[in-house]
Amino acid sequence: MQQLSSTLIQLILYLGVVALGAFLGGRCPSLPYLPKLQTTALLILITTLGAELGSNQEIISSLSTIGVQAFAITLASMVGSLLAVSFLRRGILKLNAQGETTSTNNTSQPDKEKAVHLDHSLTLCILCSVVVGMFFGYFVLPDTAVPHCKIIIQFGLYLLLFLVGVDMGQQGGLYQQICGAGFRVLIVPVAAMVGTFAMTAVVGLFLPLSIKDCVAASAGFGWYTLAPTLLAPYSLTVSATAFLSNILHELFSIVAVPIVAKRFGYLEAVALPGATAMDTVLPVVVNATSERMAVYSFTSGAILSLAVPFLVPIIVSLPF
Repeated sequence: MQQLSSTLIQLILYLGVVALGAFLGGRCPSLPYLPKLQTTALLILITTLGAELGSNQEIISSLSTIGVQAFAITLASMVGSLLAVSFLRRGILKLNAQGETTSTNNTSQPDKEKAVHLDHSLTLCILCSVVVGMFFGYFVLPDTAVPHCKIIIQFGLYLLLFLVGVDMGQQGGLYQQICGAGFRVLIVPVAAMVGTFAMTAVVGLFLPLSIKDCVAASAGFGWYTLAPTLLAPYSLTVSATAFLSNILHELFSIVAVPIVAKRFGYLEAVALPGATAMDTVLPVVVNATSERMAVYSFTSGAILSLAVPFLVPIIVSLPF
């Protein structure tokens, strides 16, 4: 219950920061430098995150023992969510790659051009930032400076969410975007859950971990602080696997979202990051797709985050 209360408070705070940015963005003149400011803040945040991870000896040492299992679970969960949301978009919602009906095809052309323009350069910069950050954290960063990384990450996240909100406000029509999205905002994360659990269950047939353990490890949806905590009383091995797997989920999503947005579709890119679609990876999703996808991304991440403290205990309590 305490974890759930903390999650709700965090969600409300994130939503408040985005709403404040949208409010101010809708009432100020056009800011042509805003995309560059967003990208700069994002790269600083990602580099700091990489430094924090590189300084964590537990993560580095676990790479040789549980890395293969964590990698397999991460890959399965991301592929599963991608396939499930792709089927939802194509087979049920009948939407195009930009998440729109055929009648709005013409209006989505600018978004497609934006996604193509940002894809390779942003992905390369993000990948380099992660690698540089991890090397710096492992070889250079002193232990006394590690706590400051958490502070930078937290305030950097607030800044990014605020800038995303400003961007949304400058685009205008936010209320119409929310109403236009309708029930699709809710069923995208549900499809991501189904795809994640189905694919990780299949992978569980080939790993030393059981099917239930693999599904439980994937139920953090990228939230690497909460899921391992919930799993620790059940199994330290599963907890450690979930910890590494969810970290990999976030890092892989940061790199893969622009590629998925271009090659598959915008809704698939929204679902890929899981819970982190509402915070760390939200600016990446917006940059790789369009501003209107911020509503989908934030909502999807929020629903998946709220589901974690419920789903993980339910899964581990299953009688098999």
